[in-house]
Amino acid sequence: MHSTIIGIRNKIMWAGYRLMRPLIFLMEPEQAHYSLKRVGVFLGSNPITRGLTSLLMDYNHKSLNIEVDGIQYRNPVGLSAGFDKDGELGKIYPSMGFGLAELGSFTGQVCPGNPGKRLFRMIKSKAIVVWYGLNNEGAEKISARLKDFDFGRLKVGINAANSNLTPDFVLEDSISDYLKTMKAFKDIGDYYDINISCPNTQEGEPFVDKDNLCELLCAVNEEIRPISDKPIYVKLAADMSIEEINTIVDACMEHKMDGLVCTNLAKPEFNTEHRPEEYPTVDGRLPAGKGAMSGQPLSRISTNVIRHVYRRTRGKLTIIGVGGIFTAKDAYEKITSGASLLHMITTMIFDGPQNINEINRGLVKLLKKDGFDSIEQAVGSRNPLPKI
Repeated sequence: MHSTIIGIRNKIMWAGYRLMRPLIFLMEPEQAHYSLKRVGVFLGSNPITRGLTSLLMDYNHKSLNIEVDGIQYRNPVGLSAGFDKDGELGKIYPSMGFGLAELGSFTGQVCPGNPGKRLFRMIKSKAIVVWYGLNNEGAEKISARLKDFDFGRLKVGINAANSNLTPDFVLEDSISDYLKTMKAFKDIGDYYDINISCPNTQEGEPFVDKDNLCELLCAVNEEIRPISDKPIYVKLAADMSIEEINTIVDACMEHKMDGLVCTNLAKPEFNTEHRPEEYPTVDGRLPAGKGAMSGQPLSRISTNVIRHVYRRTRGKLTIIGVGGIFTAKDAYEKITSGASLLHMITTMIFDGPQNINEINRGLVKLLKKDGFDSIEQAVGSRNPLPKI
């Protein structure tokens, strides 16, 4: 009965969002992003608005509870990094139904990001093109503001990236930048995500190189492990070959990282899952070769990467699945492929924020259908490990 009432509530909320969406889409995407972020800050600012938001959007069920690397999550559905770049919305996420939220990316230096228009909608492809370039206020300022912040029941990931300030790559400086961010947040949040795969930086993705990555992971083990017991994950790119994925996965296992986040944004030149005529470089809104996509074009790719990584690691590393999650079926496919936790953003833009709890509600039904009592039982259940 309770689930039926929640379903009716969600349909009403979806109908309301469908009426609002054309008005939101009249705004420039980046303007809409920051306008809705201000709404979120307001809704999280006091117990009354948080309670009302929870009444309209939250959903709880014991079968969604999951423990990952010693951390108890009330559900596996999380917010991806890239939405809350300065960590300002931590109070409202639990009321929206999220079990976790990854904040950032945060960088060692203040980072203005890339110039010009930086966010574009691809409506028919159900995708967002991102060209932000890691804009944020810098680890020092943000960590000082969040030092005594009470996240309540929300579990929080800290996404650490290298400052996007120069096209010149200097290995030692880049490693120092990552370490500065991780040290600043040593007492904030529940896990780290080392973002080595942002496709929108001036220097590219230098830590896809094995030697560079091993230098970084060695430094993390030497300087971060002694001061923080948080799990440390590494975020993979979406556009790598199997050989490149294996190199990074094997390095993460060798250096005893706790898991991988699969995957970051997709570059259009390596992706056939979108409508090319919608990409903003076609009409000159974005310079050629710039930007990368979130949303539907990532769905199949990220799931395939999850399946491969789960088998490659034999399920020994935690996987957080990201990319193209719009329904409970999408979420469940990633879980049964090997992901223990999930991240999403784009579904909120196209389907509305109430879709978070609709995904959670649908997961409960899919677990029951397969005879599972918990998310843990479903992880990797449709991706059997190869015999040794």
